[in-house]
Amino acid sequence: MTVPERAPLGAALALLLAVVSLTGPLSPLLMAASVALLALLIGIAWPELLELPSPGGTRVVVAGIGILGALVTVLAPERITPITGVVMVCATGVFAAFVHEMVRPERRDLTASLTGTVAGVFVAAIAACWIIAQSAAVAAGSTGVVTSIAAGLAATLLVNSAPLPSLPRFVLSALIGAGVTMALAATLVGLWPALAAGIGLVTAIGGGCAHLLTGSSLVAKEPVPSLAVAAVPVATVGVVAHLVVVLLP
Repeated sequence: MTVPERAPLGAALALLLAVVSLTGPLSPLLMAASVALLALLIGIAWPELLELPSPGGTRVVVAGIGILGALVTVLAPERITPITGVVMVCATGVFAAFVHEMVRPERRDLTASLTGTVAGVFVAAIAACWIIAQSAAVAAGSTGVVTSIAAGLAATLLVNSAPLPSLPRFVLSALIGAGVTMALAATLVGLWPALAAGIGLVTAIGGGCAHLLTGSSLVAKEPVPSLAVAAVPVATVGVVAHLVVVLLP
């Protein structure tokens, strides 16, 4: 996949989350399924994106932890808060990464393999913040906030497919993504436009930077690593959605 092919895939994933956020009481479960899909894509692509020496084990650890994070947020007992569950899943992922290195028959590049796997664990696990944000938004009647952020991210990643030099493309994608978020947040939730614009800028810049960072890998244009380039920005912006839903009155 080339850059123009990757960005629409990321935009499609973000748009999927926007649509899921509008599905009412079932939306947290559907969001969990969508996040599990993100984790699977990241797990499949991560070791090739970072050119790690033990791809099979890294795929299992990263994808498994991401899917576990999605399950924990919807199935954890009431005495465990969802965010506590995500932290516990991340800790489990770090332990699993060490176990993976200990059982590897080949001992080369241990540091690169361990740090790369741990990084993938955290990226895949924090995608569960989308589920937490959606659950809180359903309870508060503010699902439009999640919809606005996901749609703004989709616009950002879609504009990233434009055949422009990197800097103008990044600036244009940030402005359009922020504009979409602002317009939807002001319309659906009635947020003050300046606040909505600020949320949109954080979303667009965060998603765009994650896309540029993962896309800077030497192998990023190859088909399998491109899956991570598309999925990682969507996964990481879940943190923004969670913070916005929690902090808004």
